[in-house]
Amino acid sequence: MRWVRVDLDGTSHRYLLFQRRPGVRPYRLIKDARSRRLESVASSEFYFDRDTGAIAKLKGDKHARSGRFFRWLFRDYLDKRLFFQFEARKEIRSKQIVQAAGLSTPECVAWGVSFNPRNALGSLLLMDHVEGAVTGAHYFSCLPEADRPAFLMRLCDDLMRLARTGYVHRDLHMNNFLCRPCGTIIWVDTHVRPLPVGRRAKWHALCRSVNHRGLLNETYREWMLQEMKRQWMIG
Repeated sequence: MRWVRVDLDGTSHRYLLFQRRPGVRPYRLIKDARSRRLESVASSEFYFDRDTGAIAKLKGDKHARSGRFFRWLFRDYLDKRLFFQFEARKEIRSKQIVQAAGLSTPECVAWGVSFNPRNALGSLLLMDHVEGAVTGAHYFSCLPEADRPAFLMRLCDDLMRLARTGYVHRDLHMNNFLCRPCGTIIWVDTHVRPLPVGRRAKWHALCRSVNHRGLLNETYREWMLQEMKRQWMIG
């Protein structure tokens, strides 16, 4: 845990960073065409490190400091920053759960927080960039119809592995994971929540997660539910 200077496209900020790898140095982050593609399907801002190519995910304040000062003060600054409830910390905890369940995620380089109230991007998560991977939505749209069931089965396998450890994804959709050309699934948004107590309540929570309209159309969602139910009944 150290104070590290982070350059965001020419603007210098200081972050209290927790390093996942040895060696502390200033980070020089830039935005490019890849950043804009990611931001078109996500609610965070994305930068790339000039020296290593690592990808930085930064989450901004929900409320404007000038417009809703007290909401910003209590919800964005005090709660998220001073009380360490910022997005990167939550995502690191979820990432550990997802990895323990056997799912693939990018390796974390560093994560931390800015206490500067003038820096709206208080949460920083720096991860290895997965070269050659595309969003799940793009990968699935390019698959021939005959290959889609096998891919959906792999997706169901990941979701059921997570469920067996007692968790479910909070916002399941096709842009929350990447796919390599071979079809390997890599989870980049790892926000999860515990499943409720009771077998029936757990199953209903799994069904609700798959019924998210941002996932797939109704036909594919129904296919996934049937496959997950099959695995649920035997395991």
